[in-house]
Amino acid sequence: MAKLIVSEGLGQAWVAAARHLAGCKQRKDRNLVLEISTPQKLSKDDVKIIRKVDAVLRNSREDLSIETVATTIFPNGLARRFARPELYKTYLELLAKGKKSGSWGTYAHRMISRPSRNGTGTINPLNDLIERLLQTHTGTKYQSAFELGVSDADIDLAPPLEGHGYELPVFDPTRDAKALNVPCLSHLSFKLTDGKLDLTAIYRSQWYCQRALGNLVGLSQLHSFVGKESKYECGTLTCIATHAYLDMETFGKVSVTKDLLASLPG
Repeated sequence: MAKLIVSEGLGQAWVAAARHLAGCKQRKDRNLVLEISTPQKLSKDDVKIIRKVDAVLRNSREDLSIETVATTIFPNGLARRFARPELYKTYLELLAKGKKSGSWGTYAHRMISRPSRNGTGTINPLNDLIERLLQTHTGTKYQSAFELGVSDADIDLAPPLEGHGYELPVFDPTRDAKALNVPCLSHLSFKLTDGKLDLTAIYRSQWYCQRALGNLVGLSQLHSFVGKESKYECGTLTCIATHAYLDMETFGKVSVTKDLLASLPG
């Protein structure tokens, strides 16, 4: 049975979910759903939660922080400095210099650069999604035709929309089908609800200590960017983990995680 956690802020949603997982068998659960009504508005409690989790994460892992995880989803720092299309160009140039050999890259990379079907160039699914959303201000107001998913973006971005089926890629079957190290984020869906832009993210697997809070921060930043660029107010952020795990070992000791969860507001 799915577990639904409703919250105004993303920090408070993470705490509630982590505490739920702490009480589950083997600290694992299926179909853990977070519904966050105002993901871009961080309360004092949200900020406190993010800072404390980030401090514990940095103390236990030199290579991880809330920011580094969030940046794999959306390069928010670059977005403050560059507008479209310079943002995309700059990000791809930096990624080409810093990408580790043999890695699958980042979610942001997959959203903004995919090979075209004819093999002669690339497409930018994220930018195409934004342009489609902009068209709804003057044309047909499709409510559920703005997806970032697992299928072929070159096909799914092509008209006619017909109100559904707009996919934007994260999982790439040509690269990931036989790989062991594959992305955990499977699908992103943007919907228009009463004039606001909602975002739903589906994870095949999500480790709550190592990545979940950074995931939420990155998703909220992506959500904000798409909303701003498409001239829509952001609505609800929903995050679904079909397999969720409270990986207490990431923080070094079980006692560290338990003490952290007990100290956080919410």
